[in-house]
Amino acid sequence: MPVARPRTDAPGTAAPLPNPRAVSGVLAGDGLLQAHLQPIVDLATGDIWGVEALSRFPGHPQPGPSAWFASAAGDGRGVALEELALRTALEVLPRLPERMCLTVNLSARSLLEPSIRELLSPAAGPCLVVELTEHEQVLSYPDLLEVLASLRADGLKLAIDDFGAGHSSLQHVLQLEPDVVKLDLALVQGIGGSARRAALVEAVRGFCTATGTALVAEGVEDAEDLAALVRLGVSHAQGWFLARPAPVEVVLPVLESGVRLPALVLPS
Repeated sequence: MPVARPRTDAPGTAAPLPNPRAVSGVLAGDGLLQAHLQPIVDLATGDIWGVEALSRFPGHPQPGPSAWFASAAGDGRGVALEELALRTALEVLPRLPERMCLTVNLSARSLLEPSIRELLSPAAGPCLVVELTEHEQVLSYPDLLEVLASLRADGLKLAIDDFGAGHSSLQHVLQLEPDVVKLDLALVQGIGGSARRAALVEAVRGFCTATGTALVAEGVEDAEDLAALVRLGVSHAQGWFLARPAPVEVVLPVLESGVRLPALVLPS
């Protein structure tokens, strides 16, 4: 069974939290939070379907990004940091090739904030995907559905992030009827050597096929797992084996070139 590489950006990774002064500096400073992009690949064609915007904190090698957001949330500034990350990510949207999607991460709490909705509303369209993070419980589905209804009417797509981890993944899917489900890396890594993981992912894939929901496997880090995902009919994937996150100015020229990442072709 493959061994997963250590990941400082993985959900649940234990890391010391930044001190409040460091968070204050990021919120007040220019350029202390940057967006990196990680391609999401269509496994049937090798085309890059879209990119996920991931926050990075240059000059701060430790801890990982998830710890920054946890620290900010711990003293009531979680929405402020998510808003800054969203503003930074949305600057990329008009620079992407036509019909390529940008996915951004937001908590349910942030989606209920007027300032977040004011940022999303003019950008809403079929090329913008909001990934609802799985590590904060939804306190009111009716309120969240009301907010999402107007944004989705304008074309915005909704994804459930880290499916299989965190709070009420199945409840999210049933209540919110997302356009995209993203499999948590805990389900993906090692699937090439695990019949149980494969059976579970196959069941999720069947549900997504029946409901017209795209399925993305996160955390793909070796060929064996990728081969298993292709055999199971998972439509999209992202991970270090396919492409690592990189700065915007590095990724954009690659996207503009129309390059296809190596597609895995299996015998019929």
